[in-house]
Amino acid sequence: MTGLISACSNNEEVTEHSYLFTGEGHVWSAELRYEAEERWGKDADDINTYSSEDDYNFTLTYKGDLDDLASMKQLDYEFKEPTGGGSSSLTFDEPVSVKEFTSRGGGTGAILREDMVVSVEVRWDDNEESFELVVKE
Repeated sequence: MTGLISACSNNEEVTEHSYLFTGEGHVWSAELRYEAEERWGKDADDINTYSSEDDYNFTLTYKGDLDDLASMKQLDYEFKEPTGGGSSSLTFDEPVSVKEFTSRGGGTGAILREDMVVSVEVRWDDNEESFELVVKE
């Protein structure tokens, strides 16, 4: 899922971006659903203006059997990309009952482009794995 939509209204040009970054390692896989909107226009003094907003939904999935995760006590994961990233740290007091972990966020500023690479690092108990996410054509 990749997309780019432009529209003009009220002397303002709006470009919408929608990308799905995916990738996997030996133990984990992940996807980053990313949406952004850029706005170009002119203010009352005819000066060029620009603003942007973005939202993401990051999902990390364990590729093995759920039973293998039951004894996990700590899970830390992060994704990094040229314009920012996100991270999460989870502690488990009871057996883990899910294989999928999700985090969401968003903001303003520089936006992620479809040709950029997202690095993922996962640490669980005494193990770790790194891999990359890319937009598939």
